[in-house]
Amino acid sequence: MTNILIVGDGAIGLLFSHFLSSQHKVTVLTRKNSKNTRFYSHKNQPSQAINAQFISLEQLPHLAEFDVVLFAVKAFQVADAFAQLKPYLNSRCAIILSHNGMGNVEQLNAELGADQALYFLTTTMAGFKSNHYIVQHTGEGHSILGGCNPLALKNSANMTALLKAIPHLTSTEIIHQLRFKKLLVNIAINPLTALYNIKNGQLRSPIYCTTIMNLLAEACHIAKAQQLDISLVSALNSAYSVMTLTAENYSSMQQDIAHNRTSEIAAICGYISEQGKRYKVKTPYNDMMLMKIEAKKSAV
Repeated sequence: MTNILIVGDGAIGLLFSHFLSSQHKVTVLTRKNSKNTRFYSHKNQPSQAINAQFISLEQLPHLAEFDVVLFAVKAFQVADAFAQLKPYLNSRCAIILSHNGMGNVEQLNAELGADQALYFLTTTMAGFKSNHYIVQHTGEGHSILGGCNPLALKNSANMTALLKAIPHLTSTEIIHQLRFKKLLVNIAINPLTALYNIKNGQLRSPIYCTTIMNLLAEACHIAKAQQLDISLVSALNSAYSVMTLTAENYSSMQQDIAHNRTSEIAAICGYISEQGKRYKVKTPYNDMMLMKIEAKKSAV
């Protein structure tokens, strides 16, 4: 049984903790009340308590060392969360990141020791929290794990086997390309649903088509500059497929803006804008969406 720490008890963090606790000892680091039981709910089945220990940062020094630390926080929270935990990480623990958007991998690799593997876990599994302590599992999805440094690439098959309790989990050697493909879906869905306060499925209306196409076209130019093989046609097909499969869902960014929380726009459209400057590719639509979402958050 592996000793796993999950950082963050958002919807995805609670889903991971529910599944992984069936086979491992799982501890979840939370900023909320650590004494309250968390629950998992799937469709019409009865809710069940998540079999994990919930702790605050103050309790961390008193616990046994962890074998795996999974950061299930938003992209902009990773650096601070890692800095807080770094003093308590043993020299051989594996680190896993799981968030929307890009970034963080290069920064964390620079801070890890030679025996610390870094992985990225991307997932289309969907859920939302109906309150602070209950996660509703709303979409099955698939999860893919990939190594982000040489040690992780060498051991990715073993880590995938270790985390097999996560439904539909596979491994890949091209995690950056898969992350970019997911980024394209997020670019098509998250900012517009947040800007217009609509469900994912409503984006299939023709009035949004031109904006979606232009956002994705810019991102595909960045993909080409990074020597990734991603076409605009495949990006559009993937985005509209997800819109259909999650038609009644609200995106995470819509929820963030609706609840006056900081969104991941900087790691999504902001990443494309940043890379555009790096590769001298114009990205006016992503620049505009970044500005509008940041202004909307500021105005709430």
